[in-house]
Amino acid sequence: VGMESAKKWFEDIRGKVRFVENGGSPSVLSECCLNMVLTGNPGTGKTTLARLIFKFLRAYGVLKKDRFVEANALELKGEYCGQTAPRVISTIRSAMGGCLFLDEAYGLAGKETFSQEAVRTLLTEVENNRTSVMVILAGYRDKMGQFMRADPGLPRRFPMKIHLGDYSPDQLVGIAKEKATQQ
Repeated sequence: VGMESAKKWFEDIRGKVRFVENGGSPSVLSECCLNMVLTGNPGTGKTTLARLIFKFLRAYGVLKKDRFVEANALELKGEYCGQTAPRVISTIRSAMGGCLFLDEAYGLAGKETFSQEAVRTLLTEVENNRTSVMVILAGYRDKMGQFMRADPGLPRRFPMKIHLGDYSPDQLVGIAKEKATQQ
């Protein structure tokens, strides 16, 4: 899914926000599936985009709390049996009302028991709290593609996918010049 789908998703959210602002029922906002997958190479702006999406949804009252929690997926896997599920649950709960940004989400995948437990717990928590927290999974495109095939529930619970392409050399020069003049 590319930027056109992302634009349609944002327009859909904006339309629902306008509906509520004009007196419509706020329940339409809680019916939106906000979970998404951001892919791209290092430096393409996955974390920055996640923060901007959070700020947008928070500003319009779609997300109720000013909570943006960043975690690396590898931090969620336990070292011993029984540690993984509580870590996943605790991380998701820490973001309730706001957004959980899970970087290198493909780190949850694998054949070992800890990986399977992490994915199952993530799916359960996302489903049980679908109107209470937004979860953004991020990582490299190829590895995220493999991860999304690890369980049939992942694509259903993370329907929006945005890929961020690499910057061109001219764009990088422009960014560097802008940053240099801001200092």
